Formats: sequence, C-alpha cells, structure tokens
Amino acid sequence: MNKLVKNNYFFCATEQSGDNLGAKIINEIKLGKNNHNFDGVGGSKMNKLFNKQYFSLKDFKSIGIFEIVGSIGKYLKMIENLTKIILKNNYKIVITIDSPDFNYRLAKNIKKKGYKGKIIHIVAPSVWAWRKNRAKDFALVFDKLLVIFPFEVKYFRKYKLKTTFIGNPIYYIKHYNKKINKKYIAFLPGSRIGEVRVLIKYFKIISDYLYKISSDYKIFIPTLPHLIDELVLLTSDWKRKPILEISHVKIENYFLQTLLSVVCSGTASLEIAKRKIPHIIIYKLNFFTTFIILLFTYIKYANIINIMANKMIIPEIINFRLNRKNILTEFKKLFNNHNNNNDKQIINSKKFIDSLVLNKSPATMASTEIRKLLFPKPLKY
Repeated sequence: MNKLVKNNYFFCATEQSGDNLGAKIINEIKLGKNNHNFDGVGGSKMNKLFNKQYFSLKDFKSIGIFEIVGSIGKYLKMIENLTKIILKNNYKIVITIDSPDFNYRLAKNIKKKGYKGKIIHIVAPSVWAWRKNRAKDFALVFDKLLVIFPFEVKYFRKYKLKTTFIGNPIYYIKHYNKKINKKYIAFLPGSRIGEVRVLIKYFKIISDYLYKISSDYKIFIPTLPHLIDELVLLTSDWKRKPILEISHVKIENYFLQTLLSVVCSGTASLEIAKRKIPHIIIYKLNFFTTFIILLFTYIKYANIINIMANKMIIPEIINFRLNRKNILTEFKKLFNNHNNNNDKQIINSKKFIDSLVLNKSPATMASTEIRKLLFPKPLKY
C-alpha cells in the first residue's frame, strides 16, 4: 500500500441533500488552495468538483427496509468496489454523508481491510428515533461525527465519539416568503425515484381537487435533473399541468410567490418551514416497513419540528393514514387557512428553526472540523 497522498479526499453521498452539502464542503476546503483531489460518490453538484465519480444518486433508489433488502446484493457489491478503490488510492480521509446504513458498512469494511486514514461521517443516524445501538457502532468505526441537530450530540459523546454540531443546511435559505401576490402551490414529492413513484398519486388527488375549485393557482414542482423525465411521464395525465423546474434560481423565484405546499417528509419540510410557507407533510412506506417502524420507534411524529416540539405543529399524513379522504381533508384546511392555522404554523415553527442555525455555515463548520482531524495541533510541552 502506498503512503497517504497529501490532500486526497474521498466523499460518499447517496442522497440529494448529501450531494448539496458535500459540494459546499468541497468548495470550502478548496478556498485558497489548489493542491486538493476529490473523488467519490455523489450527484450532479459534487460531480462537477470530483476528479473521478464512481456512482451517482440514480444508483440509489430504495426507500424502505424491505426495498433495501431487495437491493442488498447490489449495495454490497458497491461497497466492495468502493473499498478496493479507497484502499488502492489510499485517500487521506474518507468523508461519508448521511445514508447511515450504507456508509457505516462502507466505513466498517475499509477499516477492517486495513485503511489507515481518517473516517468522518456527516449527518447522524436518527438514534433518538430508533436503533439506539447504532451510536455505539458508529463510535467503533468513525474518527469524528458532525451532526445537524443540536440534541444529537449527547447520544454519541456517550460512547466517546468526537461529535460536533455544525448547524443545519437550512442555513443556506435566505429568501423568505413575503406578503406579495402568491399564485403558486408547491408540490415536493421527494428526491428519489422510488418515493416519487409511491407519492405521486396523492399529489394528483390534490391537483384534481384544485382543478375543480379554482383556476387562480398554478402548481409547480421543484425537482432534480435525474427525476425530470420520470415526472414528465408521471404527470402526463394531470388535468392541471404542473410546472416542473430544475433551475435553482427559478425555483427560488417560484417559492417567493408560493401560497402553500405539500411536502414529502424530510429535509424538504425544514426548508419550506424556513421559507415561512404553510404546508402539510405526506409520506408512505410499504406495509411491512411501516409495521416494523411502529414496533421499534421511540417517537410519535415523523417531522423534526413536531419531534422537537413534541406536538403536531406541521400536519402529517403518513403511512396508514395517507389516503384520499385524509389528504383532501388536511389540504382543504390548509387551503382555507382553517382557524388561522397557517399563521400559527409559521409562528410556532420559528423558534425550532432558529435553534438549528448557527452564525457560520455548516460547510464552514465542517471544513474546520475536517482540518482539525487531519492536522491536529501539536502538543505543547
């Protein structure tokens, strides 16, 4: 095995949110220096910064326990391939982002097979929600963990894993929903083809309802390059054709004119909440995955704001509850601002949103922690 190559980084992000954050971290690391090499797994944003990309987001489509089990052979082969690449190129550091099940196994495998560099993970597994044992497992594999929720730190420091809160990526959202003429309703169906295919029929129910009751509002769907063709196909029979948009600049302009939104649960909901757009959350896993989660989770809610508040601030219609009747009932309340709940939602969300944002960006915080790990200060005698 060759000596560690100076400033040679391997990143692994298998989801869009990880690709977004990873690209920002790489740009932060590159500031002022040109002697860096970045390779890895990522999406279109990281690909522009990689010297070599090995897999892309479209290679990761599974969303539930049983869907993942069905693809486990493929993922294990990916891990073996990536392990060989990492050991051959002898990267100074391996940085994994989110996707804890995949990235934990990758980190464990490279360590088992002799990798001597540093391994850092960004975005913790939700041990506060289920499978608490993962905190101990992570402490045995990773040199450092960077988390995006402040309450996560204690779960990992308990096992002596160096853990730092770097702030949440909603930091980057600077444009807020203002009191201007609003003519759009935003649908956010997810960043993976699997979840989009599952949820799209519920978005169509709302689209059909809007078509019947009002011609005042247009539907827009902010999406990603790898999903655009699929969404064109999936919405081809809608009576009210949605605007499908991948341009970040145009998406931000649409959001400024958005009255309300229906959101696939996850990072997107936090982003919509920070934009001060009233919304509801929908999500659906298959029957068996839902059953297992109900047996083993420690929390009552799916949305992070609701979890932090321990009450329903953002309406959720998920899993067994997600059907035509329930989604129309909740959307009508949202659309008609029932009991002035939309304003209450924005006001009640604010303190939790504020607690997730630091003075410095997550990418700045992460790059600082990466440098500390790679170049620790010498001891003074």
